[in-house]
Amino acid sequence: MFKKTALCIALSALFVGVNTQAATIYEKDNGDSLKLYGEVGVGGHISPNYEYAEFFQDKSYVDDSFATMGIKGNYQAVYYRLELDYERENWKYGSGDMVLSIDKMFIGYHLTDNHAIEFGLTDTALDDYDKYGDFTFDTTVETGEAGDQANTLKYEGNLSNFKAGVSYSYEGESSSGAAYGDVINGYFGLFTDYVDVIAGAETRTGSDGESKYGEQVLFAFGARAYITESIAIGFNAYVEDEDIAQESTPVDITDPLNPIKTYNDYQTLRNKGGLVSARYKLTEKWEFTGSYNFEEYEAWAIQNAQYGKADFSWGDERTWGTVGVNFKPSSSVIFAVEGNFGEAAQDAYAYARVYF
Repeated sequence: MFKKTALCIALSALFVGVNTQAATIYEKDNGDSLKLYGEVGVGGHISPNYEYAEFFQDKSYVDDSFATMGIKGNYQAVYYRLELDYERENWKYGSGDMVLSIDKMFIGYHLTDNHAIEFGLTDTALDDYDKYGDFTFDTTVETGEAGDQANTLKYEGNLSNFKAGVSYSYEGESSSGAAYGDVINGYFGLFTDYVDVIAGAETRTGSDGESKYGEQVLFAFGARAYITESIAIGFNAYVEDEDIAQESTPVDITDPLNPIKTYNDYQTLRNKGGLVSARYKLTEKWEFTGSYNFEEYEAWAIQNAQYGKADFSWGDERTWGTVGVNFKPSSSVIFAVEGNFGEAAQDAYAYARVYF
């Protein structure tokens, strides 16, 4: 579950226009091409609440600046991509530093015009659509799928209005590098001019005691309905059964600061959540968004019961909302402000993004 992917997924509709802005290094009559693309963004989280355990430090403002640069190309039936990210590790257990990393590095092959496979460091199949019904941008319900993974083999195809994808990742890892075990996920969707509906699932084999993460099964659903040319509504939901170790035993304390542990006493915990979202396009440049969110983690209820009180201020579940305004002076530029109310992890989020 990579935090850095959340905003990119939410902006997937914008990326369709952005890709046309990519700088062409070369393009041949037979379709072979090489293009440079990227993103520069400045912004951050305003008055975040550290209690929600979503940020690396208790601060009144957490920077979320981000930059991407990549190349993508085609050579006959082969396509490839290399993408570098420069981002701040501002999430829980992050360093808080700006870090340069390889986000994607894969090679793909078009089996036909409508079917393709790819292998390497890439986003898993469900990662493209896990927040499809959400029109807002930040700190809404997180599905918790595996995100980008190395050693991933992915298939995607489409037929008429239907699209499907499935991926297998060998020895997957969490965003902090903790072992997941092998990960398989996929989706199936219907896309029309009036409604889009997507269903997906994920499972992993677990770390076999190497980390706190055991086996997992996740089901996700998303939908969008286009009421008019200006109004759209969306819906997202997920339910997850995840085995999490309750105990750990040191097996090597040669380095006291980084002891090697084995994890045990895995318990299956259920997580679930959902949201309703809406978007209103006032003009080509101005649009308004909103969402209402619900999330429940079994771990919250267990810990609250152990202490005989609400250890978390929101109790066993939480609800919150967002309202936002976006200004797009061009297809490759966006300025946005989003406010939160209720049991949200922050008061507001503001950012500016330029794509090329």
